[in-house]
Amino acid sequence: MTVSNIGRSYHAPRRVAAAAATREAIVAAAERLFARRGYAATTMAAIAEEAGVTPKSVYALADKPGLLLLAVDRAEPGSGTEDLIGGLLRRYPVQRAFEEAAAAEPALREAWRRHERRRRAELKGLVRAAADAGRLRPGLTVGRATDTLWALVTWHAVALLIEQRGWGRAKLAEWLEQLMETVLTGDGQARD
Repeated sequence: MTVSNIGRSYHAPRRVAAAAATREAIVAAAERLFARRGYAATTMAAIAEEAGVTPKSVYALADKPGLLLLAVDRAEPGSGTEDLIGGLLRRYPVQRAFEEAAAAEPALREAWRRHERRRRAELKGLVRAAADAGRLRPGLTVGRATDTLWALVTWHAVALLIEQRGWGRAKLAEWLEQLMETVLTGDGQARD
């Protein structure tokens, strides 16, 4: 006579924790390498080496486009100006890799479009809050203000200010606040 294990669940918390730690190590390594080297120059073998795992473990998690998407989604900025600033500073290198990859990889083009729609929607939330507080200048619509900020507050602008001009967090935060104030109310005061 045999005993059936049907309906019995297998519970291995250490194995689950180890798998989660391996996944995090791979995605973090992919994010660092995509940010540092760009998409084209980052290999699956390099990600495995950086993560301290075997290439088989990396391939088991995702292919290269999938790893880029996991890296992009790893820590998207939250809402609010302070989260936006922190997110811009931390995320712009991987955003650059994502846009460049989307131009070369058909599998990533729609993901990039979705990402940009989501980024625009997040900015629209900030604009909508300003409008609800009566802080939009006369004649400026939520849509126009959102489009303006969406076009200006990008990885491109952040890269220029950080990499070419040597700006840090405080100066970038001041610029972003002035930019938003100028776009939304027309009252931004430029300081240098």
